[in-house]
Amino acid sequence: MQVHSTSPIVVVANRLPFCLGTDPDTGKLIRKQCAGGLVTAVAPVVVETQGLWVGWSGLHTEDENMEIPEADPNDQSPTAGLKSSQVLPVTVPKKVFSDYYNGCCNATFWPLFHSMPDRAIFQADKWEAYREVNREFARLTVEAVKRLRESHPDSVPLVWLHDYHMMLAANTIREKCDELNMPIKMAFFLHIPFPSWDIMRLFPWDDELLQGVLGCDSIGFHIDDYCLNFIDCCQRRLGCRVDRQQMLVEHNSRTVSINPLPISIPYERFVQLAEKAPKVVKNNPQEQLLLGVDRLDYTKGLVHRIRAFETLLEKHPELKEKVTFLQVAVPSRTDVKEYQELKEELDQLIGKINGQFSTPNWSPIRYIYGCVSQDQLAAFYRDSSVAVVTPLRDGMNLVAKEFVACQTGEPGVLILSPFAGAGISMHEALHVNPYETNEFADTIYRALTMPKDEREMRMKQLRRREREHDVNFWLRNFLKTVDCLSDVDKSEVLGRFPMGEEDFSEFLGIICDRINASGFAA
Repeated sequence: MQVHSTSPIVVVANRLPFCLGTDPDTGKLIRKQCAGGLVTAVAPVVVETQGLWVGWSGLHTEDENMEIPEADPNDQSPTAGLKSSQVLPVTVPKKVFSDYYNGCCNATFWPLFHSMPDRAIFQADKWEAYREVNREFARLTVEAVKRLRESHPDSVPLVWLHDYHMMLAANTIREKCDELNMPIKMAFFLHIPFPSWDIMRLFPWDDELLQGVLGCDSIGFHIDDYCLNFIDCCQRRLGCRVDRQQMLVEHNSRTVSINPLPISIPYERFVQLAEKAPKVVKNNPQEQLLLGVDRLDYTKGLVHRIRAFETLLEKHPELKEKVTFLQVAVPSRTDVKEYQELKEELDQLIGKINGQFSTPNWSPIRYIYGCVSQDQLAAFYRDSSVAVVTPLRDGMNLVAKEFVACQTGEPGVLILSPFAGAGISMHEALHVNPYETNEFADTIYRALTMPKDEREMRMKQLRRREREHDVNFWLRNFLKTVDCLSDVDKSEVLGRFPMGEEDFSEFLGIICDRINASGFAA
């Protein structure tokens, strides 16, 4: 269902909502569709409000007048209606961009915000590159606001900044817009975790970063914990007055609203993909498939997961030739030594396990290092008995939600780490600490042997919740928090999905009946 906004929107993100490539025949730039729930939800609203999108083109060029191609007439993607005039491409020198993106965003903020400070580097020149790029994004965003003020003189534009790449831009945007007497609303959403004060304080320029984000009117995080971490940092580092109950921070005579807004997926699109996807070929009809789908990243816990599966095979030799673990690992940052070493460790571990347990007709682990199509992914989700989503730390993790959406046939079981934001609301999953290898192996065995009635009940509740709380639900709640910023009494803490009695009443009835039948009742 289309979501509507009362204000024209300027989206500011590291990348444009589509990829650019070169036509091999003409040599001209062409658009290529980029998959992603954010683009699917937000791009149509930008189109509808005649808004604008500010982002890096993906091409290293010094040409500030680069012409963005129009969409192909046959394009059916969410960005098809986005005209080239609605796109403002950011151009940054290659060295500066590398220092900003690889040196600061990925080498500092990524590990730090995922509570792995020992992996983070702190270099002043990389931080300066981050500042420079944010200033350039801010400059183009102010130009975007000027355009919208001319085309929509009676509206107050909404500037929406996305993720850890854009944490300094807000202050510059607000200062310039105030100088030009251009009123705006401004919001920020972080797509990864926000760390505790003890970790955030390690960053040498944390005060500047916090003040940069506080230039917004509304700040969104996935879950309450991240909101409270941010509020704590603002109070302890900047001395801000805060209200933890209402989730408010006072800064520079302004009140900033902090909101838990768990992002989700385009649920119905995944249901449709699952219904049309071809069947997954198995060694035999009774074979159970375990599934892992991740970027190859140290935060995802892939090595811990494979070791748990190895322990499972050692504990339960009867599972030989009956269970196969399919791990899809999407290449990521392949030029970084740390990621190369992770791939080598994973390759060796999988090779060792396959060498130890394989038979002439069966290998315990099927490893796909590469990208798979949306159709193939939906088939994997639908036909798997168990999905193993066990990151060491993750802001939300949409794989868990995609698996649930695609479970249109025989119900499977979701195993989920408590260190993923999704674990807060997906109560019916089996939760396991990925660091506890034996417990992890036992949880996989429990999932593989779970009775059908219990699987059905758990998946029924998971699917109901994800269907109701899809990506459009997230977008509506975000827009509502922005609209209600000036009236605290009417604002709601949205995006929380408290567990109601109806969530488990039927499920608990089944379990109680099973306990009574076993003779364990009091």
